[in-house]
Amino acid sequence: MLFICFIAAVLRFWQLDQLPAGLYRDEAFNGLDALNVLDGAHALFFTANNGREPAYIYLTALQIALWGQTTWAVRLTAALTGTLTTFVVYLLGKSWWREEIGLYAAWLWAVSVWPIHLSRIGLRPILLAPLFPLTLWLATEAYRRQKTSLWFLTGLLYGLTFYTYLASRLTPALILVALAWLWWQTRTRNERIPFPWQGVGIAALGLLIMLLPWGLLAFNQPDILFGRTGQVSIFHPDINGGNLWGALWQSSWRSLGLFFWQGDTIIRHNPAGRPLFDRVIIIPFLLGMAWSGRHWRKFPSLVLIDWVGVMLIGTLIAVD
Repeated sequence: MLFICFIAAVLRFWQLDQLPAGLYRDEAFNGLDALNVLDGAHALFFTANNGREPAYIYLTALQIALWGQTTWAVRLTAALTGTLTTFVVYLLGKSWWREEIGLYAAWLWAVSVWPIHLSRIGLRPILLAPLFPLTLWLATEAYRRQKTSLWFLTGLLYGLTFYTYLASRLTPALILVALAWLWWQTRTRNERIPFPWQGVGIAALGLLIMLLPWGLLAFNQPDILFGRTGQVSIFHPDINGGNLWGALWQSSWRSLGLFFWQGDTIIRHNPAGRPLFDRVIIIPFLLGMAWSGRHWRKFPSLVLIDWVGVMLIGTLIAVD
């Protein structure tokens, strides 16, 4: 595991201030807002550049305070996060299956193109990558150990994900499906541990505490939090051109294609339209999805299918 983390770190930190060359516009916005934070502007949501969640900007402010106004400082949080996510992937794989699965998944994260690329640019999506799997791992530990403190920490950690990136708003659908499955299993299969009503309630309390500032902002200024959604959604008439079903079909086809023949064509996200998986890795991906579908009654298998499906909605309904 140490070797895998070392490889992940090398691929993310080597010439971090030079590759990719120069700061992309969005990275520069994060750096400028981080300077404002250091000057005393402690916002909960940053409205410039179409609006951004605050976590990455505050972490960037910390790096600038330590390392100065450099490209390295703007990207350092992404590189650190991408490297640490290697261990988070290992934890979840080991917890849900066995250690070999955790090691294999961690290796794929360490050396795959997209995780490396998104760990080398100073943008906020990378923060969601470790926090949500870590939430699932902590929830699993809380369920197995039946510890109140772990349930509460699970809620706090899950609430923190909403301060990272827009796609976090899709995760409640995933969580609800997982909880519904767990409730059904405990009712029909006489599981040794009953449905953890108390634990879920404690986690919900932690979630509410963490989301209270976010909720107040959404209540008072909903246009700030939800404005970006309207700008990129295919449901907007200016984007779908009056043909919603046509836009939805085209978006669905492109979303499916990202796995097989063409990924994102925007160079800041992905090199040259490269698909998510190469011709070798696509085979175990398809086999894994087929195996999960066959064993959908197993909790990890169901959550994996649910995870892929729900989080793909963000791509499905967005213009890019």
